[in-house]
Amino acid sequence: SHTKSPIPGARCSSSQNASRCQRRMGNAHMVYTDEHAHPTHERLVEAVSHMNAQEVTRCFEQGVPPNHPIDKHGHTILDFFVIEHASMVKNALNFRGTVQAATQHLVELEEAAFQTFSVLVEHGCTLSAQSGVLKRGV
Repeated sequence: SHTKSPIPGARCSSSQNASRCQRRMGNAHMVYTDEHAHPTHERLVEAVSHMNAQEVTRCFEQGVPPNHPIDKHGHTILDFFVIEHASMVKNALNFRGTVQAATQHLVELEEAAFQTFSVLVEHGCTLSAQSGVLKRGV
């Protein structure tokens, strides 16, 4: 059987961890880092979904290839980052709180996204040819 992929419109094989595969995009919380766990593409996707630049760096330093497809449609981690970032910005508009708190929240999200994006670019990540079709629900 198949479950939803981190990329909208794509599916994960039943051999992949369904809970991580089905994770919704758009949050910037920290990812727990197990220093002894072997980095995988799944772990890289999770790190990007949380905008955790340190874990993204760790994945690359431990040998996860930067442009290896993350799903059967050939999407790359940079494709995934773009969708995550767009969702994160859109969700920031729904922040409940004072104007100052909402602004600070957006600043923190963008700082985490910029750090993550910088790591991806430094490691040679590129958009895939399929990136033009990355839309929610497609």
